[in-house]
Amino acid sequence: MLGLEALPALALAAGGIAAGFINVVAGGGSLITLPLLIFIGIPPTSANGTLRIAIFAQGLVAVRRFHTAGAIQWKTAATLVWPVWLGAIAGAVVASNMADTDFKSMIGWITLVAGGVVAMDLNKVLAGRTTKHSTARRIAFYLALIVVGFYGGLAQAGVGYLFLAALVLAGGYTLVEANVMKVVLVMAFTPLTILIFGLNSKIHIGYALVLAVGQALGGYFGAGVALSRGASIIRPVLVVVVVAAAIKLLFF
Repeated sequence: MLGLEALPALALAAGGIAAGFINVVAGGGSLITLPLLIFIGIPPTSANGTLRIAIFAQGLVAVRRFHTAGAIQWKTAATLVWPVWLGAIAGAVVASNMADTDFKSMIGWITLVAGGVVAMDLNKVLAGRTTKHSTARRIAFYLALIVVGFYGGLAQAGVGYLFLAALVLAGGYTLVEANVMKVVLVMAFTPLTILIFGLNSKIHIGYALVLAVGQALGGYFGAGVALSRGASIIRPVLVVVVVAAAIKLLFF
């Protein structure tokens, strides 16, 4: 009924565990799962919709953990979520109506660029870079959230890094605060993208559920790993994997 094949499902479960783990200790797990969904035969635009359920499952685990620890500024999140919603809705509508060949080429270049961002270690680049609030900067911040939301709705892969940049450079948040807020904001727009991709028949529910279980497990195990040490171990492997995936998407 779910239309699953054994080997692709097993590969996706393993990839989901790896992606969930990577998202917790370093970031960029969708740079693995999106190409993987395409490689096992899911049409590119449907792969883009399918992975959103796994993102939602992983987000539930992360948000619950942060909420229990009292780390989420819910009132602040409520003021930031609406521009993200606007952008994400527009991005998801565009993505769900793209031709598969066009989306595959686009995601190949995105994956290649994102691999460079992962290698750069954005957390270190942004560390300590906070800014004072002003009216002009606040406007720029909300515009940045709309743009990042649009990208999240469009492609998802690597969106966490863009949220970090917007929250720290334009919003004036510390890196620790930004890391928590990005999880909340991604969690907030993901149900909207699921709805849009679902209405356009761009979600393979069977593989989506397999991936969701894998990413939830990976996120759970990754939470026990020290972030600094974990990132140093995972980042070089992730860079190699995403660059190889980008080359495969673009040229083969």
